[in-house]
Amino acid sequence: MRQETYEYLKSKKQLQAFVRQNPIWYRKLTRNPRDFQVLENEAKAYFKQTIPHKVQKINQSLEMASFMLQMYQGMRQSD
Repeated sequence: MRQETYEYLKSKKQLQAFVRQNPIWYRKLTRNPRDFQVLENEAKAYFKQTIPHKVQKINQSLEMASFMLQMYQGMRQSD
């Protein structure tokens, strides 16, 4: 692996963790060291940091808050 590729990975801890968990990326980056954009996209998908994942997480939080509010209202009405 080229030195600049290694330094780039070293500066980005999340990408470094992704490459360690998916060793095929060592080979891919050795063959094409400028494939950082593909690597970053794959890492975001792997760590669930894409926009659809974030929207889903927010949606789940809102559903939980709505459920808790309904439970609270139900408890108040039974008193």
